[in-house]
Amino acid sequence: MSNLFRNRTGFVLLLFLVLGFLLGWNAPLYADEEEGSSPQTTREEELPADDMAAGKKIYEKLCISCHGIEGDGDGPAADRFQPKPRSFKKAEFKYRSTPRGAMPTDDDLFKAITHGLPGTGMPDWADVLNEKKRRQVIKFIKTFSTKWAEQTEPLHVVKVGEPVPSSEESIERGKTQFTSLGCTLCHGAEGRGDGPTSLFLKNHRGDPVYPRNLNKNWLFRGGGEAKDIYMRVNTGINGTPMPSFAEKLDNEKSWDLANFVRSLSPEKKPERGSMIKSRLIEGAIPTDPDDPQWTETASSWFPMMGQISFKKRLFKPTVTDITVKSLFNENEIGFMLTWDDRSNSKASKKGAKVQTFTDQVAIQFPEKLQPGGIKKPYFIMGDEKLGVNLWNWVSEEDQFFETNANGVWNNSEVAQERSDISGKGYFKNGQYRVVMKRALQTSDTEKDIQFEVGVFYPIAFFAMDGTNGETASRRSITPWYFVFMEPELDKTIYFYPPVVVVLVFGIQFILVKWLKKSHKKSGSV
Repeated sequence: MSNLFRNRTGFVLLLFLVLGFLLGWNAPLYADEEEGSSPQTTREEELPADDMAAGKKIYEKLCISCHGIEGDGDGPAADRFQPKPRSFKKAEFKYRSTPRGAMPTDDDLFKAITHGLPGTGMPDWADVLNEKKRRQVIKFIKTFSTKWAEQTEPLHVVKVGEPVPSSEESIERGKTQFTSLGCTLCHGAEGRGDGPTSLFLKNHRGDPVYPRNLNKNWLFRGGGEAKDIYMRVNTGINGTPMPSFAEKLDNEKSWDLANFVRSLSPEKKPERGSMIKSRLIEGAIPTDPDDPQWTETASSWFPMMGQISFKKRLFKPTVTDITVKSLFNENEIGFMLTWDDRSNSKASKKGAKVQTFTDQVAIQFPEKLQPGGIKKPYFIMGDEKLGVNLWNWVSEEDQFFETNANGVWNNSEVAQERSDISGKGYFKNGQYRVVMKRALQTSDTEKDIQFEVGVFYPIAFFAMDGTNGETASRRSITPWYFVFMEPELDKTIYFYPPVVVVLVFGIQFILVKWLKKSHKKSGSV
């Protein structure tokens, strides 16, 4: 009964958190009046004067649902997160400025509480708790483990040495170290967390732990800049297989490795797209994802989240985003999808202890545009009134097929007898690239979306990592966005403006000459 309660409580809590994110709720839970508090917030004078008692009250209000009553990381919402919440009892703190195996400083804990840990269930609390309250809750957290009392000597803090500026030479030296130190065994040849050991690593609890995808520094939990990477290289990550390389690297080599790892990510986090602009080309749409036509086409980046609205739910998705490009010609439209995945998944045999499936991706459209173009089907597989048209790709044997659905809850998805989709997909170094294309118009006007130039079409995406047990309704999803085929510009628009300018100036010149001539004649009279 207690497990059932915990599961339901955790699910309800997580659902409210997700709804709050989607709806933009930003009400402080525990703020001071001088920091913009509302009548609903707790006032400063309501807190106990003693720091320990105040920290306990904050913990019980804000932290207990994940970290648990005894601080062992087993709160009612804990099972819904990957990785699981920190166990303050075991005191295995990952992101520190101290050597591997050592306890963190109070400032290390303060940084984690202030900024949160990207890519986990740990949010940032800077807008909710002022500095004093963050320090108070740290004081209480330290009561869960005896390791703090046993720490009698001052903690040694690893210092970031004199910076070595990032350059082609430094990055190349760092790349050599990345290979020679064995980083590729976990992180993969291109740093996407797809190394040969990546699916077999475990933390101190025995739970699976995955190497970081080094191409997404905005998800680095200890900070994504070169100085943060320098620190992680020299301190390691407690409770995980990530070692410290402090004994193998001097300051220059540490910076070279940090500069290389930082170079794997873009200069800044991609901005969420809202519309895909499909580019008009002459000739056939290439099915090869590496064709130069795709390289020259602008991309749109969309974050993804696990489907938790309907059973079976996905609380721990591994596909976090997808990048999309689109081309069209007078007859066809095509899309190239790119996303990271640690493994090229294979379906497990029937009766296997751990069920795995092949990796998949899908593009979703409404079957028909509604009048006005505003009303759309439900974004997760449509609904009973408005159906969706799905273009699907399965990694096994590079298969393409079309389906239609009227709701995920009623198992309504049905494969079309004949698919009009073609393309090509492949997996390399922790990344999938897939091209799908289809004729703008098809013979099945009831089940296939029909495309016209200059019209906005709703579009959404699904992705499934089979190694993570994702299939059917267990998938990463996006809401509706739009794709727009830009009409070809009328080249006469470049002709008329200069013609008009010449005519205006010509008429003005003639008028001035005429006025001057008239003025001279009138003067002579």
